[in-house]
Amino acid sequence: MGSVNPEERIRRRMEPDDHRNAIDVARLMALFLVVIGHLTLAVVDRDDGSVRGANLLTLHPGWAFAAAAAPMPIFFAAAGWANARASVVTAAARLGSLVGAAAAVVVVWSAGVIAARALAGQPGVVADGARVATQPVWFLAAYVPFAAHGRLLASVAARRPGAVIGGSFVMLALLDLARFGFDAPDWLGWPGFFLAWGVPWLAGGWWRDRAERGDFRERRWGAVLATGATVAAVGLVHMGGYSPALIDAVDGARSNTTPPTLYTATVGLAQVGVLLLGASLLDAAGRRWRRIWDRAGEAAVGVYLWHMTALAVCAGAIAAGLPVPERLTATWWWTRPIWWAAVVTVALGLVAATAAVRARTRRTTQPPRRIGGNRALAGVVLATTGAALVGVRGPRTVELALACSALFVSAWLTLRGTRSRHTRQRETHE
Repeated sequence: MGSVNPEERIRRRMEPDDHRNAIDVARLMALFLVVIGHLTLAVVDRDDGSVRGANLLTLHPGWAFAAAAAPMPIFFAAAGWANARASVVTAAARLGSLVGAAAAVVVVWSAGVIAARALAGQPGVVADGARVATQPVWFLAAYVPFAAHGRLLASVAARRPGAVIGGSFVMLALLDLARFGFDAPDWLGWPGFFLAWGVPWLAGGWWRDRAERGDFRERRWGAVLATGATVAAVGLVHMGGYSPALIDAVDGARSNTTPPTLYTATVGLAQVGVLLLGASLLDAAGRRWRRIWDRAGEAAVGVYLWHMTALAVCAGAIAAGLPVPERLTATWWWTRPIWWAAVVTVALGLVAATAAVRARTRRTTQPPRRIGGNRALAGVVLATTGAALVGVRGPRTVELALACSALFVSAWLTLRGTRSRHTRQRETHE
């Protein structure tokens, strides 16, 4: 058999609608692994008849290196590929659906905080639950503006990958040096949020451009990125004082998420390399089990957004007397899959319930209006602001609950009223 050139191999792995199997599978698996990781780290049991909770990495700080595998960078890299042709208007309707799903989580917990304040005089434990359960919404603070400007970011990454990705690393290094070397305030590091999560996103856009041009050796570049970035990340931990975890779990350790750091971007690039190395295998898996991926993909984001709420429900069941094994025993470890299944089942129920409510809302309100880029951009700004506020503060007070809910509901109503020009032209012809 004759050899197949790289361009033909890429074309064979692409779907007719310009999707790629590996990208769809990678995004789904990243969300799934984040959920499983959170549920594994959540240690909930009873002690002397009362429920207690802890984080596994708090109990075993030496295991923090395992959290370097937290796969949100892979999600952002896959999103950078998938949104490489998106603009503010063309992405608005899809972002509106995503923001609407997140708005449901925020509004439910905000209502709980307000109700607890009205009935008990203070939110109490409901405020703590609202802070934790709405945390998964944080990613929208980066995802929404990136997706809305996906075409621009991909174009810049394709033309000047070294300048934009390398420049992001330089800026992150300077921000970290100011904070950790010269005791600058932590707020100075927050511009690094967009820089650190922008690195895998830009890499995804660059990857798509090179793949579509047909002169790209995915495995070779994957090996280079994975090896080089991993070595750099290990150096930052051992010589730079960074925590190896991509989550905040170890008391006293330097945070790589609030705000993100140079280490966050470095691990992100390493994960992009791993994704490149395994892309052909993911393509094969995507083709082989396409129906499974499609069905799972329909619920993946909803499960991700609701899984911490579902965790709170299951913790409440434990507090009510549901039998559980003692923490970190052999039985505790062996029953983890049962714990995962219970929480995911509750999350799926919440996804179905909120989807039904949103569908009913759409039927009883005016249809989306045909509007342009200004309103779409306004929706992006509202959603980004709301996700940032939830990520940093959460709806843990009445004032924050009202502000977070208002921003998310306004963003959803704004974005769901947006249709792209392509959609309008198609509707006209139909």
